[in-house]
Amino acid sequence: MPSRRSLLAPLLDAICLALFVALGRESHGIGRGPGWFVEVLWPFAVGWFVVAVIVGLYNAPARPWLRLTFTWIAGIAVGLALRAGITHRGSLSTFAIVVYVFVGLAVFGWRALAIAVRRLRPAVRS
Repeated sequence: MPSRRSLLAPLLDAICLALFVALGRESHGIGRGPGWFVEVLWPFAVGWFVVAVIVGLYNAPARPWLRLTFTWIAGIAVGLALRAGITHRGSLSTFAIVVYVFVGLAVFGWRALAIAVRRLRPAVRS
């Protein structure tokens, strides 16, 4: 059975992607209902998690930051390509920059915060 930590990382990454879509909707005042949300989210979720599985982001202990960086760059690129190719929504350069910056800050940020909290928390004595 997978550890709680190994299940938490993909869940938090999915939340970061969903937050990007939700905040984008709010800031632009577009889209209604869950159909719109899923239509915008799915290309990025598929791109992210396919690349994450290929590079072993969630199960390979060696070089996690490098694996994350590759997942971030390639996963978002796949998401942008799916968005443009299947949903026929163009990938404007400004949109691409925003998705890379937001998702990058979010997925690197929660991991950096988790490391900081672990280091600041006193060691549990057995």
